[in-house]
Amino acid sequence: MSAPCLAPAVESFVAFFGALGPRWGLEADACRVHAYLYLLGRAVSEREIGPALALDEAGLGKALSYLAEYHMADQTSPSLWRTGNDPWDMLLGGLEERRRREIGPALATLRDCHHAAVADRAADPGVGQRIGKLLVLVEDLAVIDSQARRLSPQLLRGILGISSRAARLVDRTFGPRKGNG
Repeated sequence: MSAPCLAPAVESFVAFFGALGPRWGLEADACRVHAYLYLLGRAVSEREIGPALALDEAGLGKALSYLAEYHMADQTSPSLWRTGNDPWDMLLGGLEERRRREIGPALATLRDCHHAAVADRAADPGVGQRIGKLLVLVEDLAVIDSQARRLSPQLLRGILGISSRAARLVDRTFGPRKGNG
């Protein structure tokens, strides 16, 4: 069976997400499948997804398992899959899973490294200080994240929408910021 011909916009969108995903630490094929499911906006069979994206059964199975594990796609029946229609819900769901898997272990590792560096009398004291600065940053980000999760998705969207409009106004008024100097 030959692969169905995707519309150029669909093909470009799917390819873009396949290339973008690995830059964010995500699997390329899973991102391609997710993009495809999102664009179709309905439950799609594995028999349709695989050929459309030129994925063999094993590759498709791995991508779908990954999406299910990260709560980015749902299996609605033995071979039908779908994803949400709201990009915000998809983003927040993916971030929640990454947060669960990554922030706690990162904090534990940084705390252990900081403790070891401070306890090592032979070590350069600057090492412990630099690890400590990074630890404080990650702890601060974790606290900000914790507070942001208390907000409703609608309120968070509103806050970010106002912030982005304000940033665009500043750019139009003063021009874009040059470098990070």
